[in-house]
Amino acid sequence: MERTIYAGNNKIKLYYAEEADRELIYGMAFEEDAIWQAMFDDKDHFCWSEIRDEEPHFFGNTPGLSKYLLIVWEDKIVGTISHTFNDGKITNMELDMWLRSIEYTGRGIGSNAMKLLIDSLCRDYSIETFIIRPWLKNKRAIKAYEKCGFVVTNTFEPSDYYGKYLETWGNGDYPEGENVNMILTI
Repeated sequence: MERTIYAGNNKIKLYYAEEADRELIYGMAFEEDAIWQAMFDDKDHFCWSEIRDEEPHFFGNTPGLSKYLLIVWEDKIVGTISHTFNDGKITNMELDMWLRSIEYTGRGIGSNAMKLLIDSLCRDYSIETFIIRPWLKNKRAIKAYEKCGFVVTNTFEPSDYYGKYLETWGNGDYPEGENVNMILTI
């Protein structure tokens, strides 16, 4: 499949995910036990329907405020990163990312992809605030996001960041007290 690039540098390329990539994106979370166990206690916590039923504008090569992208390193798809525009009191983009193998962690791939995406979103959409909400038990992700400039906040008020998606995503992906609320302000 020929892919359309969104952004790239000498190490990482971010390609638009297409409709046909939904299964790939979901499957990457489960290719290795160490990957899904860093994100969930139980595989059933992340259901295929979350990707299958995702709004269509998240996919395709048309630029947009909310997209799934594929992370390519050394000509291999090594993970996914997404951005979702939130129209809360504080306009922001919520980011999410996972790599498909432990082999790709600790090499700066995730940090590089995150920085590349943030720089591109700032340039293309003048976004100044980014949020990411990893699982409390995912220490590696928290550390990587801190390297990208995200700061943990204990005063996160979902209604400040979510408008349209407040009911759906305001509580985060994890049970109460298990989301680490991280903010980056440019």
